Amino acid sequence: SSPLCSSMVIRYSRLFGANSRSLVRNMSTGGGKKKSFFGSWTFKVGATAALGFGASVAIDRSIFHPRIETEIVEDLMLKKGGLRRERIVVLGTGWASVGFLARIDPTRYEVICISPRNYFLMTPLLPSVTVGTIEPRTVVESVRTLFPWVKFVEAECLNMDHANKTLTLSNGSSKSSFRVVQDSAKTRPDFTMAYDKLVVAVGAENNTFNTPGVQQHAHFLKEISDARRIRSAITDAFESAANPGQSDEERKRLLNFVVVGGGPTGVEFAAELADLVHEDLKTSFPQLKGLVTIRLVEAMETVLSMFDKKISDYTVEHFKTEKIEVLANTFVKSVNQDHVMIQKKGSKTIEPIPSSVVVWATGIKCRPIVEAMRKAIGLDVQNNFRGLVTDRFLKVKGCDGVYSLGDCATIENKQLTKDVEELYKGAFALGGNPKAKGVTIDAFRKFAESKSTEYPQLGFLATTDASEAEFNKADRNKDGVLELHEFKAALTAIDRTLKILPATAQVAAQEGKYLAKQFNQHPIPDGMQDGGSLVATLRKQYNAVKYPNGIEPFKYNHMGSLAYIGGDHATADMNGAMSNVLEKLGLSVATGKGVFLLWRSFYLSESFTTRTKLLLLMDWIRCKSFGRDISRY
Repeated sequence: SSPLCSSMVIRYSRLFGANSRSLVRNMSTGGGKKKSFFGSWTFKVGATAALGFGASVAIDRSIFHPRIETEIVEDLMLKKGGLRRERIVVLGTGWASVGFLARIDPTRYEVICISPRNYFLMTPLLPSVTVGTIEPRTVVESVRTLFPWVKFVEAECLNMDHANKTLTLSNGSSKSSFRVVQDSAKTRPDFTMAYDKLVVAVGAENNTFNTPGVQQHAHFLKEISDARRIRSAITDAFESAANPGQSDEERKRLLNFVVVGGGPTGVEFAAELADLVHEDLKTSFPQLKGLVTIRLVEAMETVLSMFDKKISDYTVEHFKTEKIEVLANTFVKSVNQDHVMIQKKGSKTIEPIPSSVVVWATGIKCRPIVEAMRKAIGLDVQNNFRGLVTDRFLKVKGCDGVYSLGDCATIENKQLTKDVEELYKGAFALGGNPKAKGVTIDAFRKFAESKSTEYPQLGFLATTDASEAEFNKADRNKDGVLELHEFKAALTAIDRTLKILPATAQVAAQEGKYLAKQFNQHPIPDGMQDGGSLVATLRKQYNAVKYPNGIEPFKYNHMGSLAYIGGDHATADMNGAMSNVLEKLGLSVATGKGVFLLWRSFYLSESFTTRTKLLLLMDWIRCKSFGRDISRY
């Protein structure tokens, strides 16, 4: 063999031998030195995501939402000269206010929030607080912590002068922080504040419908203090029933609980109370468990009447297994200290049912400040007793610079029947039949599409095939066109589909977000300061691309409804949600334990801060592992 071949053989044998030794060593040691976790791709991706999130928060807080320099409001009456930012005063710290404050541009506006409550409350979880499933601190978050770019003043609005754009504010007559210890920590003078724009989002209060005894003997469930009182009352009832000197009759009465109202709040409280009895009190009060009676009184035919009928029926059947008695078609005539007087629909007999704790969870009405505002503007303009009447841009009718959101507002939609002749001419111009002298089906469909923004009740005609059905109903002589009287009949039927938006957190939050976007697009008035060159330019360019024709009127986007019904079961009504996709797939209604996980996941994601998310998660784990705390403190 040649020297070249010999050298190649030696080289390859050495290489093969080295690779063989390496392979054997790797097999015996499990692949050599183990890679550190900090050098793995999992750590690198996680660290990059965390750094990116932290950087985005830092940029947002330093540029778009800078912390306020001083927490005390200066220039109360806006009389100082020079350039200044427009002042927005927001009344309330509920869902509508929080949705607004989270998205308003604080570099462009001076934002002041005023409320007698200095925290945001996660109201859908209040029923869980009443029985100790969740602790009170889990469902509250300080407004100052949530929005460090907002000036907050703890006070109550007493009156509004919309002509001069001023508010009269007070903190009440008490100077003391406590009822028992008389200190001077709550010394706060009344004052007047001027505004450029006012956002009224004070919510609503419970409506007793003038039922005797409700204010004196029933518990409401709207504030965190209500939930704490109910929690103490439930514990008191069981401790009183366990007293050895108690008579059997009185013991049974003490364990009778009455819930008035078959809406989501009443249903979820009854479910949580049943869970407390079945899961926790059976070990602490084993003798009393069989004496407990939970009754839910509802004036309508069934509970959860705003949900799909399948869900209402399922809830009633499930309540039987949870030992919750549903009294449908029943009216409460009076509430007394130890009993409730009820009357069945169609019956003249009024009968008592014993009770120790009554929870009133039905109906809302305007707060006194909203009534005062309606009267100040004029009841001829503000003619809806439900709240402040606004247009579709959420601006209050009858005054300038005032907007209203949430439960204290009601949006006035234009009715088609008020402009019949003008609308008929417009529809005819889109494709009428001159010979038959009427509006054709194609013209009617085009008319619905062109007017759906101005008249939202036409929306379902513009997006579905319902326009043909409505056309055929109105075309009584079946000549293929709608004459003026037939066209009017069609518009009358369409106007009947107009519905008042429900008083829910979902509606309020969407209105708050919408109004903040609208304010961020408003032109800067003369003599006012803009938000700084970088921020103002970025927002102007963004809004120009996203809203080329200006912001549209508010449109509610229903995301579905959830309700907890006890025993780790929940219901979901997704009718009308997600552009009716789930409805078409037959998945618009869901019930059971799987939906319970969805219910918990949703409210976990809806918690505003990491702190409340962690507290909520730990409360659920604690409750499942160790039970609820039934001590009274």
